[in-house]
Amino acid sequence: MRLHRLTPLAAAATVALALLAPRPASSQTAEEKAAARSLAQQGAEALQNKNYGEAIDLLSRAEAIIHAPPHLLLIGRGQVGLGKLVAARESFLKIIREELPASAPAAFKRAQEDAKTELAAIEPRIGSLRIVLTGPGAADPSKVTVKLDEQGVTSALIGVHRPIDPGKHMVTATAAGRSPVTQEVSLGDGEKKEVSLEVEAPTAGAAQPDGSGQTGGVVGPIGPEKPQGKSPLKYVGIAGMGLGGAGIIAGTIFTVMFVNKSKEADDAFKACPKPCPAQQQANITTLDEAAASRGTGAVVGFAAGAALAGAGVALFLIGSKQDKPAGASVVPYVAPNSAGLVGRF
Repeated sequence: MRLHRLTPLAAAATVALALLAPRPASSQTAEEKAAARSLAQQGAEALQNKNYGEAIDLLSRAEAIIHAPPHLLLIGRGQVGLGKLVAARESFLKIIREELPASAPAAFKRAQEDAKTELAAIEPRIGSLRIVLTGPGAADPSKVTVKLDEQGVTSALIGVHRPIDPGKHMVTATAAGRSPVTQEVSLGDGEKKEVSLEVEAPTAGAAQPDGSGQTGGVVGPIGPEKPQGKSPLKYVGIAGMGLGGAGIIAGTIFTVMFVNKSKEADDAFKACPKPCPAQQQANITTLDEAAASRGTGAVVGFAAGAALAGAGVALFLIGSKQDKPAGASVVPYVAPNSAGLVGRF
């Protein structure tokens, strides 16, 4: 089946039309649209020149700014050019499954139709591979790390057929504490194969595979853990930093209250006739006192917050470097006119 290929001019025109589609109120700025248009045009030209990796990068950046089916279509073509047929199929399927409104630009609808045609062309070329584990180590797959082309394979894909790009691939299985078992497999277009790897039983006390598909080094028999004294200073430091942050927040709140209350007192003073009646004068005095009280709270909050945060940072750094001192204790305190930490080491 012959695929429709874009010339540089046609590709640029298609992408430009894609970026003229109506957008919601929260759409990108004019500068972002211009940047996406430029990236897409550069990507289309790179694709025409068979610089597939560069094309995918440029078009993916354009798609990240503004979604447009023509972007995905050209990305899929770049993936086909690199032989990544499985990834290309996902790109084409994403276009096909998108529900376009009747008002969608013609370029969007044409990209969807092209995606259907090009998906049909690559489907028969996608291979299938089944990875099977045998031997003593296969009894507990959780202790075996399997990789395909250096990428971890989830246990859900062991023992079943999975789509794979045609070409050469390297399959590796490593039982915990054992040397890896490797096998190379080569698949032609649409070929279906099985790879069987015989793995030894994991060694006793070997590290278990982690979530990344990697295993740790081999360790000896696990004995009782040695008691380790960890300094409490870093935990006290963390608490101090938290209290310091709370103090600074409180200082900020009191500052806002001080400003508001001071404004109320100023407004009341300006509104009071001359001479000012005793009742109104008393109200102004009350407002001034309230403002002063909040100002004091702001000063104390900022001072205490800064002191506690600074002490917390210092204690955290010290505690991270030393073991637990015998009988060490640290207690933070906040007083009306001061704040800090009292400790015994």
